[in-house]
Amino acid sequence: MALTRRTLIKTGATLAAASMAPAIVRADTHQWRVAASLPMTGPFATAGQLVAPAFSEFAKQVNDSGGIGGKPIRIEVEDSGYIPRNALANFQRAMASGPLHFYFGDSTGFMELVGPTLRGDNAVMMGSTSFASVLARPAERPYQFMAGPTYEDQFEILLKDIADRGGKTVAFVFSDTEFGRDPLAHGRRVAAELGIQVVLEESTAAEGANIESHVTALAQANPEFTILQGYVTGVWPQLIGGARAFGLQTQFMGTFWGMEKIIADRVTDQAGPFLDGYQGVMPYRYFYDQEDAPYYRELAEFKRNNVPNFSGYVTAWELEGRLNLELWKLCMERVIEADKEVTPDNLMAELASIRNWDSGGFFGRPVDVVDNKIGQGRVYRYNASNKLYEPASDWITV
Repeated sequence: MALTRRTLIKTGATLAAASMAPAIVRADTHQWRVAASLPMTGPFATAGQLVAPAFSEFAKQVNDSGGIGGKPIRIEVEDSGYIPRNALANFQRAMASGPLHFYFGDSTGFMELVGPTLRGDNAVMMGSTSFASVLARPAERPYQFMAGPTYEDQFEILLKDIADRGGKTVAFVFSDTEFGRDPLAHGRRVAAELGIQVVLEESTAAEGANIESHVTALAQANPEFTILQGYVTGVWPQLIGGARAFGLQTQFMGTFWGMEKIIADRVTDQAGPFLDGYQGVMPYRYFYDQEDAPYYRELAEFKRNNVPNFSGYVTAWELEGRLNLELWKLCMERVIEADKEVTPDNLMAELASIRNWDSGGFFGRPVDVVDNKIGQGRVYRYNASNKLYEPASDWITV
């Protein structure tokens, strides 16, 4: 991993020596390795399967353009089933297979499990699907980052939006996972500061939840607003559908993983427009908003030329994976251009120095990386008639 721009040009003697090395070492001398765990099976398999193309297509796009510093990247993806110990085993195998330059984790549980072990020779720059608040503590987690705002930030954005609309009561409904519980304590504090009463905290299963029971609890609490946290598919639309069938008027709101257009569209097609008006926080532009998003236009052109039957839409989940990879690539390029060693410490130092970055369209405004996160987001509202999430607020920085 201690490679600089100078080492990209080797003498003939060095190349000859490399040719006698074991195959895995020879391969790693000439490429950057990126590995990932994704939940290709299990409760969040839909998300894993939709994120996966970000990795293979990113590798092709970068390698077709000459790689990074003249070297290609190699992508290795394994299934975790959304089980942290499985993801940890995947990570350990990847580390044991040779120099590893970036790792992408599948969950809050995995990132919390592996974080304390990232020291010394076991250190590697690491992104993930998670927006866990613990990842925004560089002193404790110096090699982990997120491509957006924390779940705490997302709750704060939603609660500020509720306060701006004069809301006084809110319910927190969350999955019984690290993912689901993450922002609750912060949400309580922010709600209290804004004069909003939390009238219900309801925990559900991540899949197969008892919808009738949870809707009954919501009916008894009767909140003006209900924030759903810790879901990907299944439960959050079922909760909203059950509540609407029961006649509840609470305004449902979600965070990133509950804001994917294709899920809302599928529910609308199958069960009618009961998600109309559903709102939530999204860190990024949706892919159909390309007017001021040159990266999105470039990605769309690449997909039209390389992905059979490309629909023209890229999921927000895939964009999250893409942004993690783009941030790693940006740090790699800066380290190589500065003629520094490609090490986890140098990569993370470059990440921490990012200020006023024009992301090419992911974010609505130029962004800073502060505490290993990007604290910007926007509230969107689902319109069931045109099947678009439409802006319900300006871009908000926290």
